[in-house]
Amino acid sequence: MNHEHTAMHANPGPSGSFVKVIIGVPSPTLRCELESLVSSTTGLAFGCSAPTTDRLIAGCMDSGDCIALMDPALGPHGLRAFMQLLRMMAAGVRVVLISDVHSPHFVREAIRWGASGFVEKTDQPAEIRTALVAAARSQRYLSARMAEDLAASFVLQDLTPREVHVHALLTRGDCNKLISSLHPNWR
Repeated sequence: MNHEHTAMHANPGPSGSFVKVIIGVPSPTLRCELESLVSSTTGLAFGCSAPTTDRLIAGCMDSGDCIALMDPALGPHGLRAFMQLLRMMAAGVRVVLISDVHSPHFVREAIRWGASGFVEKTDQPAEIRTALVAAARSQRYLSARMAEDLAASFVLQDLTPREVHVHALLTRGDCNKLISSLHPNWR
């Protein structure tokens, strides 16, 4: 696919400018689908596809202010190491992760490491497009299912009364040693 040709035919945003999207996914089929999605989205321009993390970083460095739409399984680096490296090499990049791994812990960590968005590979194109547009506006976005799972993970459910009490003491700032020395019925 001629990348420059595709970018020229993308629709400009309200100000006439584009935000380039660098796609980094190992699957050629998904890569092709995402290229089409980006090319047909107002305000976005397809920058390039990168089948490796090295090429993704190089594409982001060349593009400057851009969005990296990437699968965390793209390379051998852990997500944290990759995000740190990407921030050092291309400070203006916003990262939208697309994955089939979306445990609440993984999503929390991705956000902590600077991800602008997180969607599932099986999400509808409209959901992926919404995440990319949000990133282009420097906003964060989680797919509806991920947001629901993340919110549910914060709920203190199925805890014993003692566990709830210990949690309350921890959030108050009491240390583990003090808490463990307290009688279970202490209030």
